[in-house]
Amino acid sequence: MAEPLEKLVISGVDVDRELLATTLMNLVRIDKDKGEIRLTLEAIWLPKKLQILVYLMGRKAATALGILPDEPIAPKDLALKLGRGGSALRGQLATLSEKEHLVKNEAGKYWVPNYAVEQVKALLEKATGKEK
Repeated sequence: MAEPLEKLVISGVDVDRELLATTLMNLVRIDKDKGEIRLTLEAIWLPKKLQILVYLMGRKAATALGILPDEPIAPKDLALKLGRGGSALRGQLATLSEKEHLVKNEAGKYWVPNYAVEQVKALLEKATGKEK
């Protein structure tokens, strides 16, 4: 007989690909040839904080697909990708990391941890009016 509690066990290493795909479906496109994450028009209209999360989740997807070698990104590179000033972006990353715990920071590079994907999806659904 299978252990019923096994249904609760997840891997911190593996991302729920289905959840990630449904979360990002109308928000990003991933250029497999250039390894670039592109926000859709729907994502561009989101608040800046959510744009950061969408971009970081796009990196998560691209890494899972083997398109990018590394998920974490430095703030200066993220600012360039999003066309933003660095100081405002750093402040938002600090809030997302230290207060909201939706982003991890290690060695000055940021990413969305697997455990936060569901929370990010809920925030995006609320912002886009697609709550269930």
